[in-house]
Formats: sequence, C-alpha cells, structure tokens
Amino acid sequence: MNLDELQKSKEDLIQRRQDLTKSSLGALSDLRDVANESLRVADVAHNAKSIIEELDAEFETQTGLAKRDVAFMFSTIGLLCAKWLIMGQVAPLDFDFKHDPYARKRIDNKEGDDLAKEKQKELESKEKEKGSAEDESESGFRTITQIIQCPVPYDSMDAEKGTSSGVAGLFAESEPLRRFYFSSETRGFTMPDGSNFPLYGKNHHAYTLGHDPILGWIFGTINIMTRSMTLKSPPLKTFHVKCDKGEGNKVSGYSDFALKLTEALQSFSENNRRLPVAVAKQSIHFLSDKYCKTGLPIPFLSAEKAQELIKKGWNSVEAAAAIKKVFAKIAKNTAIVGLQFVISFFINEIIKAIHLLMYDEDMDGDIRLYQVRTRKILLTANCVASSSNVLYCAIFGSVTKDPVKAAKRLDIGGFIETIHRLISDTKFINDLKQEFVIGNFYKMIQGDETD
Repeated sequence: MNLDELQKSKEDLIQRRQDLTKSSLGALSDLRDVANESLRVADVAHNAKSIIEELDAEFETQTGLAKRDVAFMFSTIGLLCAKWLIMGQVAPLDFDFKHDPYARKRIDNKEGDDLAKEKQKELESKEKEKGSAEDESESGFRTITQIIQCPVPYDSMDAEKGTSSGVAGLFAESEPLRRFYFSSETRGFTMPDGSNFPLYGKNHHAYTLGHDPILGWIFGTINIMTRSMTLKSPPLKTFHVKCDKGEGNKVSGYSDFALKLTEALQSFSENNRRLPVAVAKQSIHFLSDKYCKTGLPIPFLSAEKAQELIKKGWNSVEAAAAIKKVFAKIAKNTAIVGLQFVISFFINEIIKAIHLLMYDEDMDGDIRLYQVRTRKILLTANCVASSSNVLYCAIFGSVTKDPVKAAKRLDIGGFIETIHRLISDTKFINDLKQEFVIGNFYKMIQGDETD
C-alpha cells in the first residue's frame, strides 16, 4: 500500500468518525426531546383537573352573554310575557266542568206517552202494509200485534190480586216464596218473609233492566217478546207479567230469565219478524222515557246508585251531556294550549334567527360558540317568562279569591315550550362544552405539531 492510499484511508476513517459522532449527538438530542415531551405530558396529566377547570371557565367566558345578547334576552322575555298576558284575556283556558242536571227542560210522562203513541201508530201501519200484523201463534207466543199494542211489561208495578183476600196464590206449595202482596203504602212488593221489594213509579227505571239504556236493548227486547220483567236488583230476578185489556200490566208470578230467553228464541223461530218489531217497540219506549222528568238510568251502575243519582236529577241524558261537555272543554283547552305552544315556539325561532343573522366572525369568534350564546338567551328568557306567569296567576288568584279564574290564565303551552328548551338547549350547550373542553385538553396533550 503506497502513501496515497494510506492518506485516503485515513481521511475515510475520519469522515466515518465524524458521521458517527453527528449521528450519536442527534440521537441524544432526540432522546432529550422525548424525555422533555414525556415530562410535559406527565405534567399535563398531573394537572388535568385544574386544566379542565380552566378550560371550563374559558368556555363560559367565551359563551357569556354580551350587552347585545342581554338586549335580545329581555326582548324575548317581553314578547313571551305579552303573549301569555294577551292570551289570558282573549283565549283563556276553561276549567268550568259543572253541569246542572235540572237546567234542561224535561217533558212530562203524558208528553212522552203521546210521542210513543205516534211512533207506535207508524210501526203498526208499517207492519200492516207488510202483512205481518196478521201474525198468529199456535204455541201461544206474543204476536206482532200484541207486541206493538200492549204496554212494555217492565213498566209493571202492580201485582195481580186474589179473588177474596187480596193475596195472589201464584206458586206451587213447594215454592219457597209462594206469594207476595202489593203494598199501596210503599208502592212495592212485600214478600212472604216480610221483606219489602221497593218497586214503584219513581224508581222502576233504575231497578228494571228493560230501562237500562244499553242492556235494555237485550233484556227489554226479550221482556217485550215474552211478557216478562227482569230486574237489575236482585240480579236477573224475573217475573211473569199479564196484560189484560183495560187493566194494564200486572205482575203474576216468578219466572226464570233463562226460560224467558228460550221462549224468545222459540218465538223468533216461529216468526222472525217478531224480534225486529220488539226491538222497534223497545226503541219507541226509550224515546218516550229518555227525555221525561225521571229519564233513563245511567248504565252499568247498581240499581241503588242509579236511583240515588236519579233523585239528584242525573239520568243517562244528563250524564251524556256532562261527558260531552267535559270532552268539549278538553278539546277547547287542548286547542288553546296548542296555540300557546306554537306562538312561544315561533317567538323563540324568530329571535334565534335574528340573533344568528347578527353574527360577526371578527367580533364573535367561533360560530358554534356564538350559537351557545343564542341558546342561553332563549333558555333564560323562557324560564323567566314561565316563572312570571306562575307568579302572576298566584297573585291574581290570591287577590281575587278565585283560583279557578286565575288558573284560566296559565300559559301551559309556554311551559311545554320551556321544558322543550330546557331539554334541547341544555343538551346542545353541554355537547359543545364537552367538545370544547376535551378537544382543547387533547390538543394540550398532543402539543405543537411542528415540534
């Protein structure tokens, strides 16, 4: 190896040493940077609680209401309060559900009977045209003519009298209750065991199933077809009823409802026109009793309770009218509440739109943080307006001594919109707050991207 080669080899070794030294120094620098970054991240992690609190405070600062925002908030409060003040006068809620059962003019029994006779003549004429009025029964069932012309059997309140003692010997000697008496003093039946069965003019509507506005279509029709009377109390207690010309209905003995049902089915099998005629007769009798002074009992109540209500003026017509009134009031109030809600909603949306139109990026910063300010305006304004409405109604009720009149001014629709804002706006604000705090905390952990 000559001198030139040795010199070249020496220079190559020197270069390699320099490169190795440079590489080692770079690696040491990188390790120092990694160590410093680890210490920085550790410090951020160690102070995470205070950093998050600072970021939370920073969010509140950046989304705090400015003077312009406060003006928007008071404008919204004013509009919402004006809304419930005006609606309280123009379209107040209606909580008057009272119904006077005596307010309606009722026809007397004679007027009811005259109405029934007119309808009965129409029915009889119709059946004659069809030729069904010539109906005859070989088995002794009630014919179409008898069904039409005889009064309904469940109007019977008199017992058939005996020939001498006034006692009706109606049953076989084996029958436990062999006979009953008619008491003119109590207008009811006195049983052999001494108990009184109170059936008379003023209570027979409540005690007979034929007068029940709903069940009467079944029991009354069967009673008409079979000349019987079935009671609501005692349950399904059934009597035979006679209809002698010129004497009206007379109870002539105990029967069994199952037997009367069987008899009605057999009569229908003999002539299927008897059933629709009996239904028509039932309808006519309902028409005669429905609007009279006593009226038909309220259905599905016990006989005793139905009679108690009849004494107080409540019958099926008055109950239906009261229920109809309640539903009408509910419908009216629902419409008013809906209108209250819609107006509150539109006021909020208009304020929201105007506030967002006034956004200035240079002055207001991040648009999403500006939207938080908008939501805070609406949320605060609605809570203040609803609280003011409750306070106003409480004071008004206390001054006037009329809490119902005060309740009519409640802004229930406004309360619903306030609850809607509490849910939706609070969620929006919390979501953005979480995004702001966590996003900035992650950035602090990540550090400067250039480093």
